[in-house]
Amino acid sequence: MAGERAPDWTRAGPAPRGGSGDTVNATSYGTDFRQAGGATFRMVVDVGDWDASVAMNAPGQSGVPGSPHYRDLFADWAADRAFPLLYGRAAVERHTTRMITLRPAGAPPPGKP
Repeated sequence: MAGERAPDWTRAGPAPRGGSGDTVNATSYGTDFRQAGGATFRMVVDVGDWDASVAMNAPGQSGVPGSPHYRDLFADWAADRAFPLLYGRAAVERHTTRMITLRPAGAPPPGKP
């Protein structure tokens, strides 16, 4: 229902945040000076060296409450840190910890006609 708070187990924070509508850490404030909004996804792309790009997605890499990655980036986000945003196959494969393969229902397993 509109206007209701999310359950506590789905939230991360609070954390103090600097910034305003005129800064890189764009945030907005209500009349009580409490933060009312701000960017949770940030990225800096280096088009001269794609694998030098960085990003941040808070509160975590998973949008699934209960996942260990649901809030795993919140502390880094609050401290203005970022993670590597890798593009090259070699860089991605070097840093991969888990791979999920999605196939349409009824598709044969890889290597089978």
